[in-house]
Formats: sequence, structure tokens, C-alpha cells
Amino acid sequence: MTQEAPHTRRNRIVAIVAGAITVTAIVLAFAAEYLELPWKWLRPAAELLLLGELVGLIVLERHQLFEPVHEKVGSLGHDMSRVLDSLGSITEKLDSSGQITTYANPRDLLTARVRLLREALMRNDEGPHILRQAFLSGRNLIEDTREVGQAFKELREVIAEYQLLPDSPQDARSRRWSCRALYACATSEHFNRLLEFLRTIALEPGSLNLEFKIIVRAQPEALLSPEITDRDVVLIYEDGVSSHRWGLVLQGRQYVTLVGRWFDDRWAATPDRYQIFGRGIINQKAIDLVRKELAAAEAARDREIA
Repeated sequence: MTQEAPHTRRNRIVAIVAGAITVTAIVLAFAAEYLELPWKWLRPAAELLLLGELVGLIVLERHQLFEPVHEKVGSLGHDMSRVLDSLGSITEKLDSSGQITTYANPRDLLTARVRLLREALMRNDEGPHILRQAFLSGRNLIEDTREVGQAFKELREVIAEYQLLPDSPQDARSRRWSCRALYACATSEHFNRLLEFLRTIALEPGSLNLEFKIIVRAQPEALLSPEITDRDVVLIYEDGVSSHRWGLVLQGRQYVTLVGRWFDDRWAATPDRYQIFGRGIINQKAIDLVRKELAAAEAARDREIA
């Protein structure tokens, strides 16, 4: 129960006493007038008492009129502070537990990708596992590697380690993994650079555990693209200007299950005629199809500009 403030109790007593006096004066004034008693001064006195009581009540009750509002506003501010503190605490706990981590620049994000890929490959968990990579913006290769330093070279190396080659040893860790990659391209130049990136890693060596599909886009789009290992999900934000703007790392099998299911649906929805590589075989027909469609998309963009 709410405790009553001392000044509130005092004001209430004063108001009751003043009200009793005023009511008594008014009754006596009307009685004197009705009975024709010589107390003519009672009526103006009662009116003055009534006016005085009204003024006094306003003065005495000003705290009760305004303080509850102040108290509620203060209480609301206190509650909001508690909510913000709780949200901050939750964020800190999530970050400290490693479940969600944010990366605000390309170098840190790429370094995190390399670390997570290496950790997944080095784990002694029995397979099979699937490395799922989807880069969907249409511009997903880092054009200026100087901004990410050594991390781009390390990424290339760790992706090569995932490839199961015809001459891989029997105890190779890549035997526990299969790889699926879904890449969107919006220009022929980007597609050619992608092929060059893959040539020495997987295409020429004849990777036996890699499947690679292409999505043809009319133009680059700003999208989040996932990279999924057995325990981690990396969400990479890319736009029409550059790759790896920022990203999130979600650690936990619940994220792997959720985003992995989305990837599998997207993979199944992409026609097999766009699979340029699979199980050691280069699909030249698919490569030619992609180049033809990209050339048509570029011609359409040129006509729009003209």
C-alpha cells in the first residue's frame, strides 16, 4: 500500500476544518436572514470565508495537483532506464557468450571468416559436414585487397584446404566435408574474376567435393549473404558498391539449422543448368550459358543508360 505523505495529511485536515467553519458561517448567515436576526454581517463574512477557502485549497493542494505527475514521469524515466540497462546487459551476455558478434569493417569480418573456417576444419567431429556459401549481391569479390591486408590471401588458402582432391591423403580433413557454393554475378567481368579465383583452388585440381552454381542478376543488389559451417553462421552485408561492408557471426547449431534450411531451399530452386562445376567436372555448357545471359543483361543496362 502507498504511504501517505505528511504534507498531504496536514492539507487534508486544514481543508476539513476550513470547510466546517465555512459551512457553519453560511448556514448561520441564511438563518439570520430568514429569522430576521440582526446578524447582517454574517453573509459577507461567509462569502469571504468561502473565497478564502478556495484560494487556500489551491495553495495547499498545489503539491497534490502536480507532484503525482512528477512522480509518474520520474517513475517512467526510472523504468526506461531499467529497460535500457537490461537490454545492454543482454547484449553484453550474448557477446560474451560468443553467440552473436558484429564486425563493422571488411578486414575484421574477413579475418573472422578465416578463423571460423579454420576452426571448423580442425575440429575432430566425425562427418559428414557441409560448408555452405552463398554470395547473393552480384558483387562479392573484394576488388581492392589492400583494405583487408593478408586476410584475403588467408581466405584463399583455407578454402583450398576444404577441397578434396584426387591425390588427397586418406586422413585429409577435407574428406569429412562437402562444399556447396551459390554465387550471384551481375557482370561478365565479375564472373571472369570469380572463375580465375576458383581455377587454381578447385577447377584445375579437380575438387571432388565441391558443387558450384551461379545466379545471374540484372544488376548488383544490397543483400545479406550467409556462410555456414557445422556450428557457425556468418552473415555478410554486400551492396552494389563493395563487398564485406559489415557482418554478423551467429554461433550455435540453432542458427546453422535455420539458415542451412534456407540455403538448401535456395540451392534446390536454382536450376542445375547453372551449375558450372560439380564433383570434379567443369560444366562448360553452364559457363557459356552464364556468359550469354550476363552479356544480355549488360546490353540491356547499356540501352537503359543510352
